[in-house]
Amino acid sequence: MPFSGRQYGYFSGGDKVPNNPPSRSYSAPKSKRLRFKTHHVFTTEADDVFMVEGNLIFRTSSYYERSISSGSSYVRGTLDFDFRGFWSRTTGKLCMVGSSHAYSKEGKLLHLAAVLKINNLQTSSNISTLVTGTMDSLSSANDPTHFEQISLLMFPQVNYAYTMISNQFSEGCPRGTDVQPMSSLRLLQTRTICDMLGGSNAFKLEYTGSCNFSKSCNPFGDGIGSVVSLRMIQCSNDRQSLRLLIEFRNDSYQGYYSSPNLNTSLIGEGSWDAKSNRLCIIACRIYDAWSSLEKSHVGDCTTRLSLRFPAILSIRNTSTIVGEIWSEKPRNEGGFFDRVEFRNTGRYGGRIQLQGLKYVYTEMAEVKKSCPKKNPKTKSSRGHYPDGYSGNLGFRMSIIKGSKGRIGWGSSVPLAVGDQQDQRFPSLIPSSSSKPKSSRVESDSSSGLLNISYKMSIMLRSSELDGGLDTVNESSNEYLKTEIRISAEGVYDIATGSLCMVGCRHLRSGDKTFSSHSMDCKILVKINFPPLNSDRRSKIKGSIESTREEIDPLSFKPLQFSGRAYYRSWVTESISRMDLEMDMLVISNSLAIIFVAFQILHVRKHRGIGPLVSLLMLVILALGHLIPLVLNLEAMFIQDSKRSVLIRGGRWLEMNEIIIRVVTMVAFLLQVRLLMLSWTARCSTEKKKTLWIAEKRGLYVCVPVYVIGAIIAFSVKSRQNEHRTVRARHSWYYINKIILGNSRAYAGLILDAFLFPQIIFNMFHNSRELALSRLFYIGITLVRLIPHGYDLYRANKYADIDDSYMYGVHGADYYSTAWDFIIILCWVHSLL
Repeated sequence: MPFSGRQYGYFSGGDKVPNNPPSRSYSAPKSKRLRFKTHHVFTTEADDVFMVEGNLIFRTSSYYERSISSGSSYVRGTLDFDFRGFWSRTTGKLCMVGSSHAYSKEGKLLHLAAVLKINNLQTSSNISTLVTGTMDSLSSANDPTHFEQISLLMFPQVNYAYTMISNQFSEGCPRGTDVQPMSSLRLLQTRTICDMLGGSNAFKLEYTGSCNFSKSCNPFGDGIGSVVSLRMIQCSNDRQSLRLLIEFRNDSYQGYYSSPNLNTSLIGEGSWDAKSNRLCIIACRIYDAWSSLEKSHVGDCTTRLSLRFPAILSIRNTSTIVGEIWSEKPRNEGGFFDRVEFRNTGRYGGRIQLQGLKYVYTEMAEVKKSCPKKNPKTKSSRGHYPDGYSGNLGFRMSIIKGSKGRIGWGSSVPLAVGDQQDQRFPSLIPSSSSKPKSSRVESDSSSGLLNISYKMSIMLRSSELDGGLDTVNESSNEYLKTEIRISAEGVYDIATGSLCMVGCRHLRSGDKTFSSHSMDCKILVKINFPPLNSDRRSKIKGSIESTREEIDPLSFKPLQFSGRAYYRSWVTESISRMDLEMDMLVISNSLAIIFVAFQILHVRKHRGIGPLVSLLMLVILALGHLIPLVLNLEAMFIQDSKRSVLIRGGRWLEMNEIIIRVVTMVAFLLQVRLLMLSWTARCSTEKKKTLWIAEKRGLYVCVPVYVIGAIIAFSVKSRQNEHRTVRARHSWYYINKIILGNSRAYAGLILDAFLFPQIIFNMFHNSRELALSRLFYIGITLVRLIPHGYDLYRANKYADIDDSYMYGVHGADYYSTAWDFIIILCWVHSLL
């Protein structure tokens, strides 16, 4: 078979096939991918005819819009067909019949039958070869299992011949920009071009001044493309040549799982030129993909691309991958388009490994003029702020405020730290040349000043932009976002934690981003980092302001931003705290087992005591152990990615989690055993009627108290979270965080007062006998009090990192300084 064991491709149609998400809840599928897996190939009596068995899997991904505040998520669906048929090596046609099953909207199982026809399945292929085909339903049109025709397209990956690039590679990249080989990096011996461009890569298009709104600057005309995506289809055996799917699009947020728009895509093949240190690509148009993928064909191979890795970066050129696209057609011929540059940014380029990369500071003279002189360093402040090489200087700007209030968010990442031979590039995979020598790092740190450059990406609401920032088309939609990219360089003062930089903003007009020569470099950026020994809730604060005069059209009002500091030392401290909290969980649950065992022995030793224990109290205590078991079971299948990444640094984490579940299970079973003993003893006693009356009366008192308490607690919590509930009132966030979160906290409050039902029961039964063992009620009380005491301790000791608590979880109980003191004093008084 010319197919590999697994052949991937795309399909169109099939929107009404069963198993697809309902159109009312989900948007149209953003991704329509397929995978053909060949199981067996058999010879037949006919020459060059083979019987083939395999399966065809259709995969769709749709956006599920939850709410504006909570965003959207992907929902994926699959449909798997098993096929058997025949392939003719002479004609290249494959015809197969198969079946699958799906479920209707009513949940009824449906059996689907289909015929699959594939064309152009030849033993060898080149850039113009597209494997196309159709799948049709074998059911009648009025049958519930009938579905519309599905067309498919695949790029063959077996016996591919690089005919285009091999014929023209000797000429280099015709009409490409003449770039000196020394200005581009050569690839490492262990890293080929396929390694550097593996998977999907998206680049921002940057138009030259000759590109205006009346002239085409891409192969598909105006209005198409602010981003170009390069998806590697296949790499050659020597890993020096590769095949690419090149897509032009406007939407920067389509994501990796989205299918390409083949109507605005090119198919290309390229090869790495070691002499000029660049990748040369020849690309061809894909025609007629808009009507049906079956009719798609390749033509017009006059588009050229080149791609290289710059050896020197600066404030105006911060991209580690740059390239250009141009047309080989004469200027007066139809389909010609002007040269377009493209480059990766911090958002569209992944982490890559480059050796020999340098950053050149070009605005340090302006930095000296605009930034104040450093404050004299004192011994008391030395070492309290993060070191420039520590990796603590990257952060998210969670809040950006302008003259109209909060208008956006962003991120800020160091590009280069240090000077000349001791430079480090935090956003790249470390290589031997990007690691500074330890001795030189110490000298830079001791001097107090460190040169540093940054890449900043800011997302602002389009409707609230003002001044020179409003360079895009105006829109009244509050939720449309505009990205502003700023590159900056300056000086970081290790003694004071202050960073002052001169920044350059990439200018845009409409949906077009212009080249690096079109930049506004009259920007001043100031950032203040909190000390390492400061309050863990301290924020990184800063400002972005224009140094132009107010009448200048590029001038804008100052922006203030802040972001949470996540120093590595804090994270390490949090991980060690989590280990401690897991040990405390094991200890507290083990103590609960011991205290419940004492109560069981107390009930068995004193036969008349069992009926006097409040069953409501025992049910509450049993549920207190059951609910964490259920929640932990759910967490095994639904993992929180941020929490998982954070806690994987803890020691023996998985083993500790198993121990906690086992101990909690034992405590729950003992609580159930105690409940059964009390229930049996009450049912067998002669005074069971009066005991049940006292139990019911206690229930009539406790339930209203719990309900009234819940209403008061929820009203207080709702006021505290009023800013969140307004934005998320109709979303999953409101249900999960506000309702369920408050419910878990209130359940913890009921557990804190577990003796309340027993006290009420004793009052109604007028019992003076000691129904509970002293070790039981004193011990369980201490088990419930210790988390409140620990909460007071950790509030001033440990870093407050969300979703990292194991013991005394805020979402599972009421914790505050006032309440911690109140409940401790109340229980101590009651015990005394």
